[in-house]
Amino acid sequence: MASKNYELVSFIRESGTASPAEIAERFSVGTRTVYNRINRANDDLTGIAQIERRGEGFALAVADDERFAEWLRRRGDALRTGMPTTSAERVRYLLNDLLFRTDWVTLDMLSSILYVSRVSISKDLPRVEERLGAYGLTLVRKPHYGIRVEGPEIGRRLCLASLVTDGGGEAGLDARTAPIARADLDAISQCIDTVLDENDMHINAVAYQNLLVHIAIALVRIKDACYLPAQEDYTERVKKSSAYPVAGAIARAIEERMGVALPEGEVAYIAIHLAGKRTLDVSVEDADDAALVISDEVWDVVSRMLEKVWEAFRFDFRDDLELRMNLAKHVAPLAVRLTYHLSYKNPLLADVKERFPLAYSMALESAPVLADAYGAHPSEDEIGYLAFSFALALERKQSGAVKSNILVVCASGQGSARLLEYRYRKEFGAHLDRIIVCDVSEIDEVDFSEIDYVFTTVPLNRQLPVPVRLVKYFLDDADISLLNELFSAPVDKGLSCYDRRLFEAHLAAATPDEAIEALSALAATVEDLPGDFAELVKERERIAPTAFGNLVALPHPMRAVSARTFVAVGLLDEPVTWAGHEVWGVFLISLATERDLDLNAFYHTLLRVLMDTDAVRELLEDRRFETLLALVRKQQRREVGTV
Repeated sequence: MASKNYELVSFIRESGTASPAEIAERFSVGTRTVYNRINRANDDLTGIAQIERRGEGFALAVADDERFAEWLRRRGDALRTGMPTTSAERVRYLLNDLLFRTDWVTLDMLSSILYVSRVSISKDLPRVEERLGAYGLTLVRKPHYGIRVEGPEIGRRLCLASLVTDGGGEAGLDARTAPIARADLDAISQCIDTVLDENDMHINAVAYQNLLVHIAIALVRIKDACYLPAQEDYTERVKKSSAYPVAGAIARAIEERMGVALPEGEVAYIAIHLAGKRTLDVSVEDADDAALVISDEVWDVVSRMLEKVWEAFRFDFRDDLELRMNLAKHVAPLAVRLTYHLSYKNPLLADVKERFPLAYSMALESAPVLADAYGAHPSEDEIGYLAFSFALALERKQSGAVKSNILVVCASGQGSARLLEYRYRKEFGAHLDRIIVCDVSEIDEVDFSEIDYVFTTVPLNRQLPVPVRLVKYFLDDADISLLNELFSAPVDKGLSCYDRRLFEAHLAAATPDEAIEALSALAATVEDLPGDFAELVKERERIAPTAFGNLVALPHPMRAVSARTFVAVGLLDEPVTWAGHEVWGVFLISLATERDLDLNAFYHTLLRVLMDTDAVRELLEDRRFETLLALVRKQQRREVGTV
């Protein structure tokens, strides 16, 4: 944000006076965003200068020339030297700094280092604490001393490693690890390569990068006398694996090359990195055969994962043997990584979220089962790998063309109805599953729970729960063309889930819980919901938050509880922090207890809209229900290739 403030102030200062349209064009943003940025810049300039309205434009009024010059210098230096200029960059810097410290540091010291106010540092600390908490670490405060990180050494290492991999490998290493990153990283890599070649062991690129980063961080920490403890509960087990002798050889090579001894606990952890793609219970030679054997424990975990998906999405994969096997084969080595806190970077994560949003959501929904079984919640990267299995299962469901069930009603008796059935089967057999025939007098006895359409040759004069089409007894070419188009389309495009009464353009909420409660209350005025609906949604959020990024969150109850599927939408005037993400739009989804639409098409369309940065920005700037529907329709047309 500091860099955006600097760029905006510099542009207005150089322009003399700049209109909202000129500012919007310069920074490729909407007019509403221009006013928001001006307000934020003015907050940053308090007591120094202000951007003021002059005629039809804006101009800069400087109150203190000396302080303004210093403001420009500091922000300009920060941009040129790579000093953190945004809140996200400061959070990353603070994490690195605090994780390597063993002493106390005051907020005043940090603010002077980062050229920002003490208030700015205080606002960043909740995000720092949230990131630390994911690794079992806490930020401790002590009056007159300052702050410092406390917690297990393994937590520090894992958090540091995540910062490195998030930052792009070697380039992500903090300044305090720079001597290793620049001078010794190649030496560590050569030690690993030599030992792996001598032992004819191969690990994939992701595992190799993780091992390299782990050893680099370990060397820095060991020099500060910070070691991983040798825990008997896993060290003895690791010693029996074929990876342990290789890990010992790597440790000896590093000691000879770099003069740093790696004790037993460090060697064991290197072995776990080497074994991260297989279970530790088998030798390398037996790994392929063992991969074919799925333990009862893993099979039970997969069963519970599929049950979670059924409860949340109403997709029943519980009898899908291929998906079960794919998940089981993935969960077995994943259990090792979760148990021993290994992290695997997924280079395809962004693509998975964009191309398979429903599969990613299913993997995310099932992740708490893994956390319960193995003591650690899978990272986004691991969830991305799990999503591949769900994506494949969804593709298989779609590849078998979705067929409709129809009811044919004829007033001329069963004979003519059967003839009509034959004609429909002949013309539209590729699109139809079951055809049920009846006459008008029998229609009240029909179970419509699995009927998609009704075709009748006579007016029925009654309300039915599915679409009804009045047709001629003999189909001409125009009828055939029209019905082919109908059967080729989804049973329900999902627009029925959106209701103007469930759209709030200015939702008042300061926290995720407040947003959930407000939208649940709104939904209860329209839908028949259980009294604990909001609690079911909040309970689900506590297990695994649904803020995926891109400024939106998609909360939903623990299980399907509503009579129909609906989406309640709330757009916030000010963002809330939701699981570390900035959220401006909340889409509360509730699924029907009984199937009422094509859920695959519904989820796919909605999630593709919400993962589209331009679409979300358009909705947040326009804030009209009609805009939401237009974006959904546009995505639907895109799916069928009409736009």
